[in-house]
Parts: sequence; structure tokens; C-alpha cells
Amino acid sequence: MELESLILNPAAQGTGARKKKSENTRIASCGSRSPKYNSKPRLEGERKGTGFYLPIASSDSLELDENSNSISYQEGEVDIDDHESYRHRNSDSEEEDDHHDPQHLQHFLPSTPATIKSTLTHFLSVILNSILPSNEMATVPSYTQGEAETTSKDKNAIYSDGDIASADSDAVKLAEMGYTQDLERNFSKWSLLGVSFALTNSWFGISASLVTGINSGGPIVTVYGIILIALINGCVGISLAELVSAMPNSGGQYYWVSVLAPQRHSKFLSYLTGAVGYAGSIFTCASVALAIGSALMGMIQMNHPDLVIERWMVFIAYQVFNLFAWFFNCYGKTLPKIGSFFLYVSLTSFIVITITVLATSSPKQNAKFVFANFVNNTGWESNAIAFIVGLINPNWSFACLDSATHLAEEVPRPESNIPFAIMGTVAIGFVTAFLYSIAMFFSMTNLDELVNTATLVPILELYRQATGSKPAAIFLEFLICFTGLGCQIACHTWQARLCWSFARDRGLPGSRYWSQVHPTMGIPFYAHTMSCIVVALLGLLYIGSTTAFNSMVTACIVLLYISYAIPVILLLMKGRGNIKHGPFWAGKPGLVANLVLLFWTGFTLIMYSFPYTKPVKSGTMNYVSAVYGVVFILTIGYWFARGNRTFRGGRERAAEAEQMVKEVASHAHVN
Repeated sequence: MELESLILNPAAQGTGARKKKSENTRIASCGSRSPKYNSKPRLEGERKGTGFYLPIASSDSLELDENSNSISYQEGEVDIDDHESYRHRNSDSEEEDDHHDPQHLQHFLPSTPATIKSTLTHFLSVILNSILPSNEMATVPSYTQGEAETTSKDKNAIYSDGDIASADSDAVKLAEMGYTQDLERNFSKWSLLGVSFALTNSWFGISASLVTGINSGGPIVTVYGIILIALINGCVGISLAELVSAMPNSGGQYYWVSVLAPQRHSKFLSYLTGAVGYAGSIFTCASVALAIGSALMGMIQMNHPDLVIERWMVFIAYQVFNLFAWFFNCYGKTLPKIGSFFLYVSLTSFIVITITVLATSSPKQNAKFVFANFVNNTGWESNAIAFIVGLINPNWSFACLDSATHLAEEVPRPESNIPFAIMGTVAIGFVTAFLYSIAMFFSMTNLDELVNTATLVPILELYRQATGSKPAAIFLEFLICFTGLGCQIACHTWQARLCWSFARDRGLPGSRYWSQVHPTMGIPFYAHTMSCIVVALLGLLYIGSTTAFNSMVTACIVLLYISYAIPVILLLMKGRGNIKHGPFWAGKPGLVANLVLLFWTGFTLIMYSFPYTKPVKSGTMNYVSAVYGVVFILTIGYWFARGNRTFRGGRERAAEAEQMVKEVASHAHVN
């Protein structure tokens, strides 16, 4: 019997006699351990916004209101809408092998909204618990779906693992995959597009990483590179959109792999994909923070010409922007508005900068300079290698197209809204980046000054040349930084969801903490904070090498491509016609898109590992190969140490969900 029919058609469970109120039954739930329920009483006739929740305890206690399309639970004095008085224990549930011992950890839900300060205290306790032996663990609140006791103000509300199942259509589909609805679906189609484009932000990426392209090809590699990379990433977008439309899940790539891979290899390949994708998101956050930090120091240097920018200065600016992104992501309900806001900020800044630079620059460069001028300051004798190295600039500008897929559980109708966000991001990115780059190169006056600028930010020097004014250039660069802040916030939203979803399948050390959803913030707070700490530590790489930014950018690009390529390979092996596709399906062009993605992944894995300049020195070496090595050593090491025993992929979760449904159906039939 389908899970949807059990949830939406309670009559299918039988019409036997009522069970006694004291009888505990198995709960139809499979998935993560963080509940999401309404704390507000529902008005008469009001429909719950993110779903209607159904504890399956007795077949006769379930009533479907056809008018409000909601389900109520009535058994004696129990009222599901008044969860403070709802008390239910699941005596049959067993703690999973990586879950904490209740003798050491107390579970509670604060009766009043927790402040960030108190939550940080909790986070420090989590870190101690991860370090200390199990018999020395400190007390820490655990916001999971296990036994959850309130504070001393109200200890009467206790929720057992799996009490609540969302019965709206999106949550039903999620439940069929083996997951519960833990996050509110508060993103609209447009706010999702806002977050997706705020992260990719192609024209901002061209500005921020111009230092890479300006030496490796000059204007020609940027202008034509944007066209080439936009076409390639259009294929990437189609491939991702097809998969997420068929299987919308916050796990994204690693969930698709778990479903598509042969059963024998499903678990390992899913784990590998999740680990590589998460590493890619971390390096993306680091590269964006470093780009904005460098821009900030460039503005300061332009205003104080005697200042010599040191690496530690950029490192501090890097940490400041990382902290800002952490702070803004602590307020889950505002994230959709922030995403929409920065979409408008990005487009407005693009228009203001482009018009200002074109209007004030004189004289203009000729068309030959923009469309036929090749610059090779890399030391490579081969212009082809210089061109390929320069493609890192536009390639980074179209990276992270999977970001929207990891918000699949926070948007309604993800099977259609996420493909819209992905393809919309590629389209807007191409138009803005192409027009912006042409406008900038027509407006520059001296290419050598851009390459050797004391600010270390070529686009800032370009603004000064175009406007003839340092204050005007600093103002335009401020717009870049503000746009970049939105990019950084969106980046942390993305990596936090990826970390959380991977942790709820126990793919990370300390997954029992990172998989929790904060009860008052409504975000995976611990996963977000832990990831920000890792990003902060990555900033140390810049202290050791001036090419750290290039290595971070390259790692971000290639690691994400690898995480895209694995599910696409499995899709082709399984056969594109052998899966149940969603509303977005490209047919034969989709096959071409898949093949382009696979070719480009292999190409970038090899070619983007080349040194940026010759002769090669320790301070200018491309260390991305070392980054790959560290990522894969840590990934494989944890797999053999523990991951192969604890990790659960989507295939296992779906099997558990199916088995649970059968048990509920069998129990209802007996009664």
C-alpha cells in the first residue's frame, strides 16, 4: 500500500475497534530526527501552510476534513493542534548506533525563543561532546526527533521519534523517499531564483576573478570564454534540472546516486558524491569570502596610496565577511526575503555600474582590442594553455548551479520550481556577464595598469580609469562588495543545507549534531556554524600562498563538476528511459547535455591543474592537486573508519519507508 494512501486515506487502514489510549504503536516515519510543527493554534477553517501533520496511532482516530484539506487527530483528550498537551512515546523505537546515549544527553525544546548567545553556548558543548569520550560527555540540548523534553517551565510535552508526518503532497513524496518534512517550505519560485542567482552571480564573478583571466588571455578569453562556459553550463543546468525534477531531495547529487547506482555500490558511491559535493561547497564559500575581502582591501588601498596590502590584512577581511554570512543565515524565516532582495541588488548594481562606466569613459577602446586582443603574461609558450587557464575566470562565474537543488525541501513543487531557478540562473548569468564584460573592456584605457595595480583588484583600477575619479571607483566597487555579500550569504545557505542533509544520512563525523534543525531559528544551525568554522580555517591557506584564491576557485569548480558527473554517469548506465522523470525532461537534447557535462568534467580535472604561471615557484604553484588529494584521503579514510557502517543512502531510507508502511497496513488490517 502506498504511503500517500495511508496518510491521505485513513479509511484504508481499517475500521476496527478503537485501541486503548495507553497502547503504543509503531509510527509511520522514516527520516531525519528533527520535527517541524506549528506552535500556533490553527483558526477554524484555516489551512496549515507547510503541511498537515499526522501521528498514525489509531485508524479510527483519523479524520479527513475535505473542506480544509487537513487531517485532525482525535483520541480522547489528545489534540494534535495543541501540541503542548500532546504526549506520546514510541516504546518500540531503537536508538541508531551513532545516536547519543540518553543517560548522558538531555533532550529538550526551549519554551521560549533561544537567543543566538545561548545557542552558541550549546554549540560549544557539542564540540566538547565530539571530543570527550562517551562516558565523559557534557550535557547538551539535542533538537532531534527523539524524546524531546521541554524546559522546567513546561515538561509535559514529549514528542517521540516519528510522531509527526506531513501530509501535504510535497511531504508525502518526501516521505516515500524515507525522509520527514523538517524545514518549512517558505521559499517561493522567485525567492529561490534569488538565492540561486545571488550565489552564481555571473557578472560579479567576472569582476571578482578578473585577476585570473586578465593575465591568461586578456579580453578575448573573458568575452569568448563567457559564451563557451554559458553553453557548457547550460548543459550542466539541463542535466541537474532533469535529475532534481525526477528526484527532488535536499541531498541533491548524492541522493540521486543512491537511487541510480547498482545496489552493490549504491552506498559507497552516494557517500563519495556527498563528501565531494560538500567539499566543493566549502571551497566555494572560501573563494567568495576571499574575493570580497580582497575587494575591501583594494578600496582601502586606493584611498590610502601609501598602504601596502599584506596577506594578513586580506585574511582579516575574509574572516569579517565569513562572520557576516554566518550571522545573516541564523534567521531562517528571513532568508527568502534576503534572497529576493539580493537578486534586485545584483541586477541594480549591474545596471548602475555598466551605465556609469560607459557614460564616463573616454576614449573608448576599439572593437579589435575587445574581440581580438590576446594577452599571455603567464610564461606559458602555448597560447592554448594560457587560454585554458584563463577560462577559470568565466567558469567560476557560472559555478554552483546545484545550489537550488539543496533547497528542495524548502520550496513548494520543487520538481518544477527548481529547474526554473537553475535555468533562470544560467540565462540571467549569461546576459549580465556578457554585456558587463564587453562594456568594461571597451571602457578601459591601460591594460598594463590593470595587471600591475597596487590595489591587487584589476576591476577597481578599471573603474578608476573609466570614471577618472577614485571616489567614483570606490563607490562602484562598494556595489560589487555589497553584491558579493549577498553571494556569500547565499553560499552559506547552500553549504549549510548540503551539510545538514548529508549529516542526517550520517555521512559526517558528529552527524548527530549537524543533522539537527534548530527549533526556534528553523535552520540547521549546528551544520551552518561548523561549516563556517571550516571556511574560517581555510582562510589560512591565503597566508601561505598568493595563488590560494586560484586554488580555491579551481577546487570549487572541479569538485562540484565531479559531484554532478557521478549521477549523470549512473543515469546513462541505467538508461535515461528507465527512470520515472519529472515535469522537466529534455529528451534527446538531455542526452547531449549529459555527454557535454561528462566531457567538461574530465577536461577541467586535468587542465585546471596546470600551474598558472611559469617558471613555477612555491608561492605561485597551483596547489589544487594537493587539495584533491586531501579531500579524497579524508573521504576514503572516514569511509573505512566508520562511514561504511553508519552511512545510509536514499535507497536504504526508501526501503525502510516501504517496510514501515507495510507494517502499519498489516497492523491496521489485523485490528
